[in-house]
Amino acid sequence: MRYVVVLIAGFVLLTMAGCGTINPFPQHVYSTPPSDNSAAANVKYDPKTNPYTVFGQTYYPLKTARGYDEVGLASWYGKDFHGKKTANGQIYNMYGVSAAHKTLPLGSRVQVTNLYNNRSVILVINDRGPFVNERILDLSYGAAKKLGTVESGVVKVRVTSLGSELVPERITVASAKRYHVRVGAFAVRDNAERVHRQLLGAGYTNANIVMVTRDGQVLHIVQAGSFNNRDQAEGVLERLKGEFPTSYIIS
Repeated sequence: MRYVVVLIAGFVLLTMAGCGTINPFPQHVYSTPPSDNSAAANVKYDPKTNPYTVFGQTYYPLKTARGYDEVGLASWYGKDFHGKKTANGQIYNMYGVSAAHKTLPLGSRVQVTNLYNNRSVILVINDRGPFVNERILDLSYGAAKKLGTVESGVVKVRVTSLGSELVPERITVASAKRYHVRVGAFAVRDNAERVHRQLLGAGYTNANIVMVTRDGQVLHIVQAGSFNNRDQAEGVLERLKGEFPTSYIIS
C-alpha cells in the first residue's frame, strides 16, 4: 500500500511539473488565417461582396473596385496556404500571381506598385486578408517575387484598380445561355495578360481572363468576350481565326 501511495505522489508531482512548463515555440501569428479559421470558412454565402467576420471583427467588402486607389503596407504568404482553398473557392498557388485584400470584391484586377523600387505587377484579388497590424494587402509568393519584396517581407505599396473584374468560372442559370469565345489557356499569368492586352487593343472591350484549376494546376484562360447568342460569338470567332486559329466557342 505504501508503494502505491509513493507512485501516486510521484505521478502528481510529474503532472504539476508538466503544467508549469513553458512552450519554447511561440504561437505563429498569420497575416492571413489558416484555412480552418479563414474568411472562406466564415463566409456562409457569396463572399465577393457580402460581409464576413474574422477574429471577431466584421468586414464589409466594397460593391465595386472602380476608382479604388490606396497606399499602405503589403506582406506575402506562401507554403502554409499552398494548395488550400482561397476565399473565392479557388486553390491557392503560392507561385502564381494573386493577392488577398480585406474589402475589394473578389476577382478584382489591380495594379500593385512597390514604392521602394517602382516595380509593378497586375494581379487578381482571390482571397481575404491580411488580418494583422495595418497591412492592406497579402501578396502571393509569386507576386512578391516579381515586386522584389520576398526578402523584406513587408513593404509600402500602391494598389490601383484597373476598373474591371474577372469573370468568375462558375456556371449560373443566367450565364449558361451565354456564349464565350476562348482564345487560349496559359499557365503563366504574364502570357495571359499579354494576349488580353492585345485583344483590348484590337477593340474587344469585353475580353477577360478566367482563372481555373485543372489537375492541381492553375490556368489563366483568355476570352475575347461573352455574348447572348451564338451568331455574335461566331462573328467574333471568324475575325479571330487569322491571329488565333485555335480559338473556339463554349456555352
